[in-house]
Amino acid sequence: MSKSKRSNKGVYRKRTQDKPIWKQSIFWIVAGLAVAAAFFFVTLASPAGGDQAPSFEAVALTGDTINLSDYEGQVVMLNFWATWCPPCRAEMPAIQSAYSERHDEGFMVLAINASESAETIAPFVQMIGMEFPVLMDLSGRLQRQFTIQSYPTSIFIDGTGQVYAQHSGMLNETQLQDYIDQGIARNET
Repeated sequence: MSKSKRSNKGVYRKRTQDKPIWKQSIFWIVAGLAVAAAFFFVTLASPAGGDQAPSFEAVALTGDTINLSDYEGQVVMLNFWATWCPPCRAEMPAIQSAYSERHDEGFMVLAINASESAETIAPFVQMIGMEFPVLMDLSGRLQRQFTIQSYPTSIFIDGTGQVYAQHSGMLNETQLQDYIDQGIARNET
């Protein structure tokens, strides 16, 4: 082994030995506590099953003002989405289909867009033929209010305003129908 390789190895050992182990431990403990606190805060802030959905008012793509309370007595799906999100784009035709089929049973969709402009959203809405209200959340207020962490995220609310399910990630048709069935059953009791 050459002298340069030995000296590099010795330097490496010296640097790790110079740092006391208790300083490294404190760093990892503090980092772990920070992650745990963030997780705990997000978990507490998220509307869980059985919690009352926060009320809100928002402007739709059409310019109409929409209040969540306008849909009292119905099963409401809040779908947080974006045009740049491939799973959001992929699940939207199934959501439109479920809305068309089940709207008369008391199923409503409010699609809450992730801070995009009307010019960005409108072509996609037209292409899919979305018949339900598309709400503009340019400031991200609703995303923060419902502590949305990823897209798509769907929150299901029964006729009394109680959140009974939250789904992060793309919904398939079977999952969507199951969530709607749960809400309609809750409304019938």
